[in-house]
Amino acid sequence: MRRGKWCSILLLGSLLLVGSLAACAKPAPAAFEVVSMDMVPAEITAGGVATVAVQVKNVGGSQGVYTATLNVDGARVETKDIAVVPGATEKVTFSLSKDRAGTYQVAVGKHSSSLTVKPKLVSREMELKYDDGEADGFLVSVAGGWLVDFTPPAAPFIIHKIRLFGSRSQSGTFEIEVWDKDRKVLYKEAYPRTKFPTGKHTPGQETMPEGGAWVELEMPKIEVSDKFYVHMWNGPTSLGGIHLGADFSVKNEHSAVTARPAGAIEEVGKWTPSHFCLCFSVVNWTQAKTNWMIRVIGTTIGPQE
Repeated sequence: MRRGKWCSILLLGSLLLVGSLAACAKPAPAAFEVVSMDMVPAEITAGGVATVAVQVKNVGGSQGVYTATLNVDGARVETKDIAVVPGATEKVTFSLSKDRAGTYQVAVGKHSSSLTVKPKLVSREMELKYDDGEADGFLVSVAGGWLVDFTPPAAPFIIHKIRLFGSRSQSGTFEIEVWDKDRKVLYKEAYPRTKFPTGKHTPGQETMPEGGAWVELEMPKIEVSDKFYVHMWNGPTSLGGIHLGADFSVKNEHSAVTARPAGAIEEVGKWTPSHFCLCFSVVNWTQAKTNWMIRVIGTTIGPQE
């Protein structure tokens, strides 16, 4: 046999051997890459849920299982296994919830994002007041009224009740008004004086807190977001009507007296006995420390504690 023919046979055998060896070689192992991570929404309220979606690609030569790990602030929270064939991309999702407000760093693989958790808002009832709950006296406004200003603890503040401490010595009516910061009337209603109990009032004994009681007046919801006023009008009376409780224990920075000299309500700058009953002159009082026992009950929306 010629030498050239033998060379051809040997070359063909070598090629067949190489092909056989290649066919017997194992494929490359699975290798994974986290392609992307999306978090929706990026801001939730405490107790809400955010969805973390992760795309995982198999860049290796074999099918395999990738273990996706959800980390929050560097701590492992949850793991999920996902099978991915070579060259394919699969999605794995996590549900993430937080009960406490704050900012959290969320990560899967080399991808990360911030999750903002806002505090949960709740409705809370509050009572606004300047008195200590004990009447140091009962004062009667003669042909006038009592005025107290309040500042809501948060906005909006929804007024739904007015509380008054006092008694009465005459029948008839009294008025309640709520004004905004510009003294525009938001609410006005007349009520019978019989809502108050009959008190024990005799000249010279107006400081005796006997017969008084707290009275609650329901009203439509009134929304305020700034300073507001509650005005109580006793109505025309020479001596009597409503005897409103007064607290002399703290400095007066919010209580005033009103009059209607020409039909319009005016705040009295300096109180004198003429604005009150004749016995007012013997009461142990000062304008600087006379706080009307008028309170406001309302609700506000704020973060859950």
